Amino acid sequence: MTEKKKYTFSLGVVLLAAALGLLSGVLLAPRGDGRRAEGLYGTVGDGRLDALMQIIDYYYVDKVDRDSLSTIAAQSLLSSLDPHSTFLVPEAMDKETEMMQGRFEGIGVTLASLNDTIFASTVKPDSPGAKAGMRPGDIILMVDTVKVSGVKMEGGTASVVDLIRGPRYSTVTLTLARKESKTPVKVKIKRDVIHHASVPAAVMINRTTGYIRVSRFAETTASEFHNALLQLNAEGMKHLVLDLRGNGGGSLGSAVSMADELLPKGDLIVYTQGANSRRYNSYATSGGLYETGKLTVLINEFSASASEVVSGAIQDNDRGRIAGRCSFGKGLVQRQFTLPSGDGVLLTTARYYSPSGRCIQRPYDKGSDAYYMDYLDRIFSNYTSPDSLFNATADTSQWFLTKKGRKVYGGGGIQPDLMLPYVLDTNWAFYNKLVDKRVLDEVVYHQLHDNYVELIKQYPTANSFVANYQVDAATWNTILANAKAKGIVPTEGNLKHCAAHIRNHYKALMAEAMFDENAYFRVSLQTDNELQKVIK
Repeated sequence: MTEKKKYTFSLGVVLLAAALGLLSGVLLAPRGDGRRAEGLYGTVGDGRLDALMQIIDYYYVDKVDRDSLSTIAAQSLLSSLDPHSTFLVPEAMDKETEMMQGRFEGIGVTLASLNDTIFASTVKPDSPGAKAGMRPGDIILMVDTVKVSGVKMEGGTASVVDLIRGPRYSTVTLTLARKESKTPVKVKIKRDVIHHASVPAAVMINRTTGYIRVSRFAETTASEFHNALLQLNAEGMKHLVLDLRGNGGGSLGSAVSMADELLPKGDLIVYTQGANSRRYNSYATSGGLYETGKLTVLINEFSASASEVVSGAIQDNDRGRIAGRCSFGKGLVQRQFTLPSGDGVLLTTARYYSPSGRCIQRPYDKGSDAYYMDYLDRIFSNYTSPDSLFNATADTSQWFLTKKGRKVYGGGGIQPDLMLPYVLDTNWAFYNKLVDKRVLDEVVYHQLHDNYVELIKQYPTANSFVANYQVDAATWNTILANAKAKGIVPTEGNLKHCAAHIRNHYKALMAEAMFDENAYFRVSLQTDNELQKVIK
């Protein structure tokens, strides 16, 4: 596709942005800044909204759900302020809290679906599910007395997750199907607190280069990052690649603590300021574990908020270089409030500024729709015209100087020092279709369901799997056959260009399912072209 298209834009774009994780990728002020909203207000404004609600109650032609109407009004009011101020119903508040805390109560099993079958795609090591004997590839037939496979579940996999999750120390009984068992297997599992790592990978790429992946900024991220640095320092790390690609943000406090590990004492990390909040500066302290070694930060168009705080601090202090593509461009800070109704509000209370004084927030004066449309247009132009990547995203009218006098720009995200544009190669379309149609995931599931016992005997540890597992001819033929069944037929050129990458990605998915995310990255990084460019 070589011609840029114009699209009719509506709420669909906002929903797409939410799916990308960017509507929820807030930059939250420290939890101590959250507060309940009782006593802050009497009636809203001059009472017009209260009066309007009463008129609707008494005179509207049909009966209305007042709670739903109030929710719609609150959502509309907040969205008129900026794209990141958000109204949260109690269920959404709970999920937001879980994400920020990095933990939830459940059994530690990730579910996936294939047609009308629900199965365990991963089982977290040492989790309640693992201790009860669950393993990846298990088909889940029933949750307690509710049948979940072979039926159409309203809400899909999410509804099954809701059935399985529950309070700590409570129990759930799962009925499972396994190939080697002629009868269903029942396991009784005691739920517990499950910690969800925000630093899923910390590995040595070569003898001197360490790699740390940070997927989001939760309350536990700073300590996880600290431990990762301890590990890699002990293994001889001289150059760190910090991967923030796809990281949509989270806790401002965690972002500051992470940057503090990388910057020498006295360096300004970030400052925040708003109409109702005075300027607050955050400085690096002494004792960071990696204040002097070589540093590269990887970002892309899905790196936002807290990721941009860290990237901006590294770039403006000339501590390391930023590589990748221009980040999202979110320079707003939210504070969480709880309403008397139990609902919540994420309200933008300040802007944050990088050490050079720039705010990388993209303009939103034309409304949320235009805000997200501009973002999607930028992504599209990056795909179709990678050579114009910098010119399409940089606002050269807003320039600032780093500590060493280099120009950096505001108003449109973090501009990398080393641009890694998309590679326009139609041969990769075959690989992309395999991912989109979940061909590799389905083959992984069938292999685990059919052969888990043999596989875990042959590869009892992640080390043995990473070192020795190879995609055999039978598995490769199965991948191609399943692709063909879904209308995905490669050319000889397709296979020549991306066969090795497909095999490696399949191996990485198997590593994650059998072991953990760290094993996934140990494999997948071997064919990560952007990472290889950074290392070279």
